Amino acid sequence: MLAYDRSVERVTSEQLLLNIIRARFYQPLHFTKVSSVAATFDFRVSAGIAPPEGDARGLVGPLFSATAAENPTVTIIPIDGEEFTTRLLTPLDERRFLKLLEVGADIGMALQMAASSLRIQTGAGTVVYLNDPGRPDEYEQFQRRVRHLASLYDEHRLHIDPVMSEEAWIGTLPAGLAPEDVLAALDKGYKWKSAGGEGYRLNRMRILIANYRPHEVNDAVRQELADRLREWPPNDILVDIRPGFPGGEIPMTGQITLRSFNSVLEFLARVAREFTGHQLDSTRLLTIEESERELQNAAVSVRYGDRYYGIRKPAPDRPGEVRNAKAFGMLSQLFQMMVQPVNVPVPGIAIAK
Repeated sequence: MLAYDRSVERVTSEQLLLNIIRARFYQPLHFTKVSSVAATFDFRVSAGIAPPEGDARGLVGPLFSATAAENPTVTIIPIDGEEFTTRLLTPLDERRFLKLLEVGADIGMALQMAASSLRIQTGAGTVVYLNDPGRPDEYEQFQRRVRHLASLYDEHRLHIDPVMSEEAWIGTLPAGLAPEDVLAALDKGYKWKSAGGEGYRLNRMRILIANYRPHEVNDAVRQELADRLREWPPNDILVDIRPGFPGGEIPMTGQITLRSFNSVLEFLARVAREFTGHQLDSTRLLTIEESERELQNAAVSVRYGDRYYGIRKPAPDRPGEVRNAKAFGMLSQLFQMMVQPVNVPVPGIAIAK
């Protein structure tokens, strides 16, 4: 089982890298996944004796033989059609982004990879900073603000809280709430609240990234935030860094727009294709090495055309390589979060003996 696990993990990593290279050369992306592995093992042992020959004087010779055979059946399913659209072309929503942070992901790295833009509301209107090295001025401003958010997060001064954006339903439930109702609501981004007696409210919850707790501001500010969130799509996250709170020297009130997974791969490919040696190259999130020969000491590598591409195994004393490996690990996590399991009429791993 461990051998199959290592093989599937290696294939998944190589497929991710291969699709970045495909995007680099403007080729269509394509994904498949191993949905099941069914293996049958056949192990046979036989023993006996051989009669004496010649001058053996009655001595017999023992015979022993063993054979083993393995017949794996691997089910491979292409990700296409509706699944490709909903899982790879649909932007990442705020709930999945929050789950990424809950497992300990670097918020700065996560925003660099998954965010497409930062829109800030000012007295003169809306200012847009695209996460695109092709627009150097906007890209620098985006990076600067992401670094500020990351520093607040590392200092435990950045709060990521669900806030109510609208009341979806209010009514009575004589039988009360069942545990599955509570869990289903949380999974969809909603939350139940008691309205007294047999009454309940179902509130839609959105994510707020701020330098304060929601209860630390007045009702007018909370209502303003709710009004903003009500009109925004689920791939937008509200950011509100206010003066008077930690980090308020760089105020920003606006939204972070999240990308689709397909756009994440194209972004990584575009940086590698167009901005090698660029003055902004130091902000590169993922470094992919290219060679005419097979790469040595590579954590993952693929061949595309007549060249080899890979990601180096990180050395503990080289922070750049460690960060590079973490970025690829985060990319793999995003891929697993976005891919929907497919129900097939075979077990996940079945080993018959």
